Amino acid sequence: MEPGIKRSVALVAYPAGDRRRFVVVRRPEGPGEELPGIWGLPAVSLVPGETEEAAALRVGRQKLGCGVRLLRVLGRASQQRPGYRLEMTVYEAELDRAAPQLPPPREDAEVTYYVAWRLGAAEDLREAAERGSLCARVALRGLGARRGRAYGSRSSTRKARTE
Repeated sequence: MEPGIKRSVALVAYPAGDRRRFVVVRRPEGPGEELPGIWGLPAVSLVPGETEEAAALRVGRQKLGCGVRLLRVLGRASQQRPGYRLEMTVYEAELDRAAPQLPPPREDAEVTYYVAWRLGAAEDLREAAERGSLCARVALRGLGARRGRAYGSRSSTRKARTE
C-alpha cells in the first residue's frame, strides 16, 4: 500500500433473498472512535497484499459473523483526511443467511467491532454521510443511481439487534 493512502471496502449487505433492506451497523462510543454511535455500513481497511474482493469477503466473516456473496461494485470514491487519503469501494453483497451474528466487541482489538445491527434503507445512512462517512456517501449515490430516483423512500426496520 502506498504511504499516506488507506484503502477500505464497505458492504451494502442484503439478507438472503431480500433486496429491499440491507444491514446497517452501529459504531461503538468512546474516545478515538470515528463517528461514535453512528449507524452506517460494515467496513474494513485492506491489509498489505489483500485484494478489495478478499477484504469485502472479510467484512462478512470478521464484522458480521457470516459469509457473503459479492454481487457488484456499487461505487468508488476518495477523500482527503488529516494525515492520509482514504480510497473507498462499496460493494453490494448478499448474506449467506437471513441475519448476521455480530462478534462480541473486544477492548484490545485494533478492529472496530459494532455494537448493534438492524435492517435499514438509505435514510439510515444520511446522518453518517452528513457527518463525513465516505462509504455512506458512496452508497447513497450508488443506490440512487441504480434505482433512477432519490433512493431511501422506504421505511426501515428500526429495532436494533445486538446478537
